[in-house]
Order: sequence, then structure tokens, then C-alpha cells
Amino acid sequence: MSKEIQEILDGVAGLGSGERAVLATVVDLQGSGYRLPGARMLISPDGGQLGTVSGGCLEADVLERAKRVAASGKPEVFIYDTTADENSVFSLNMGCRGVIRILLESIEKDDVLVRVLNISQTERERQVVATLISKDSEFDVGIGCRLYYSEVEQFDDKGLPRFLVDSLELLEKCRAFYTSGRQYGLETIETPEGAFEFALENIEPPVSILLFGAGADAIPLARIAAGLGWRVTIFDHRPAFLTRERFPAASELVPLGGADEHVHFTSDPRTAAVIMTHNYGRDSVALPALLRSPVFYVGALGPKRRTELLIDELSSEGVEFTEAELARLYAPIGLDIGAQTPESIALSIIAEIQSVLGSRLGGHLRERKGSIYGR
Repeated sequence: MSKEIQEILDGVAGLGSGERAVLATVVDLQGSGYRLPGARMLISPDGGQLGTVSGGCLEADVLERAKRVAASGKPEVFIYDTTADENSVFSLNMGCRGVIRILLESIEKDDVLVRVLNISQTERERQVVATLISKDSEFDVGIGCRLYYSEVEQFDDKGLPRFLVDSLELLEKCRAFYTSGRQYGLETIETPEGAFEFALENIEPPVSILLFGAGADAIPLARIAAGLGWRVTIFDHRPAFLTRERFPAASELVPLGGADEHVHFTSDPRTAAVIMTHNYGRDSVALPALLRSPVFYVGALGPKRRTELLIDELSSEGVEFTEAELARLYAPIGLDIGAQTPESIALSIIAEIQSVLGSRLGGHLRERKGSIYGR
């Protein structure tokens, strides 16, 4: 969802002085729905929109409700319930059986939420956002108030009363949610002042992909990855190949030196790496560095036997790998979809990275038992 977040941040950044947009966020989904909690849509002052909160069936109604929120400046949570009649919800004909709650709130470029989302994107720091979405209390606290948590900045808040900011239960739930790595969750905090329901979300940094090799087969791979909102860094020793004309959407182009030179790169657990240099010597330098880094995926182009020989040669030179490191190695690279062209091979590689990221096997959804979202 990082691409959607970045597009929304770009939209907010384009607001003029004193201008406010309306941000729609799916904060809860029970049953079936096209978008999961965390899906966002920005409605600009002129009625334009960025992002989606459904498959297209709710957007028109959300745009109408956004006018009221824009006029009042007061956040509201709207409920769309299709469990009783799958063919009609406010005459929207959604065709899904679920209960969707959507938060609408006025937002400007200096909002705390904007700053937190920017940190997750640019500084690659996971952020927990706890948003008040309902309450059973007479206490005057507004829907949409938030508590923010990260390991770096710890706690921050917007609009929460002191008793909730100081609530040990809320603070511990935020810490535990950060550690869990789960994307979304609901928590109700019981206090002497009443009960308060929060939607918790882990805002993850965008996926970063390190692409070693700038040959013709790297071009569609970089294009598809960038289209998903992933940050693409390309490494190659050939200046004629490593150009903006060939890779216009790449975040960074890194020239490499000699074949024996150590490879320098930045990575974290949201980073994947693809080796497609078509050069055995350069692969033997890149592969050990990547397997010993925090990257969650290392894919190597070429036959399985080629990679096995490379691992054996490294082992004979005293370079050993743990089982956990080798478990992150995917060679031959890609899902088995019958890919033959550079474009279809790129598709199979991207699909495999996504399957590993989502802890899936990449099979047919029609054969999956239970929810396709794994909820």
C-alpha cells in the first residue's frame, strides 16, 4: 500500500496555504470487502480523488459524505453494511457481504499524520497509528484522535485527553502491536471515563528492491517494481547500461567497480534483492554479501545447478552459510508460470517476491481454503 500512501502524500503536499483535503480511511472490515483496513482515499478541495476505499462501489457515496466533513471539519466514521442484502446498500449495489467502517477527516499538509506517514516512507521506520474510531463514554473526546508509536520517536499524540495518553493499557497495546508486525487490529480500552475503541495500524516502509544487473531483462523488472511503489536501486559496472533513459523510475543508479570489489548497499527486512548480472564472478561477490544482510529475499537468475556450483565454490574458499541464510535464497528465481520473455520472467520474479513478502506459496486462489486475505 506504499504507492497509495505516497500518492496521497504527494496530493497533500500540493495543497495551498490554508487548504484542507478530506482523507477517507478504511478502519474496519468484517466479512467480505475489496479493500482491507488501511486503504485510503484523498479527496481534494475541488473534488478530485487519489486512492480507493473499495472496488469502486463506495467512492461516489464517500465523495458526497466528504463534503459534509469538509464543511464541518469534524471527523466522522461511516458504516456500510451489506450483510443483510448483498445487492443493495444505500442503493450502491456493492455485491459484497461485509460491514465496512470508513473514517473521514479533514487534513492539511502540516498534520501530524502526514508527518508520520512521511517518516515511514522516507526514513524507512515502521510507525504504529492508533486511531479512536468509537467510544462508549460521555467524555468529550473526538473521533479521529490518535496516538502514534515508533521505536525511534516513542509516543506522540493528536487530540487525545490526558487519561488516554497516560493509559498504560493503550501504551502497552501499541508496543505489542508494533512488535507483532500485524498490519491491522482493533483494541478497546476500558477506563473509569468509559470504553474507547481504537483501530491500530502498522505503517510499513515501502519495499526496497536491489537489482544487480542493468541488462535488457532488468528493464521490465524495474518498471513493474516501480509501478507497485517499490523503491528500485540498480547496480551495474557498465555506464552505457546504467542510465536514466533505460531506468527512468529507479530511485538510485549505483555504478560498480572491479569484479572483485566489495559491494556496498543499504538494506533492511523490507528489502529484496535480485541478481541478474549474467556474470559468474560478480555473482560470487554479490551473493555472500546479500545472504548475510537483513534482506528477506535473494533471487538468483540462471539454472539451479549454476547457483549450486557457486555455493560449493564459496564453501571451498571458507565462505559458509547458515540454513536460515540459504532459506532466503531463491534459485532458479521466480514462480513457475511458464515465463519465457523478459517481461513474463519479470512478472514471475515480482510475483515470487510478493508471495514471500505475504508468506504465501503463490498457488491458485480458487484452491485456497478460507479467506483469500488470510484473516
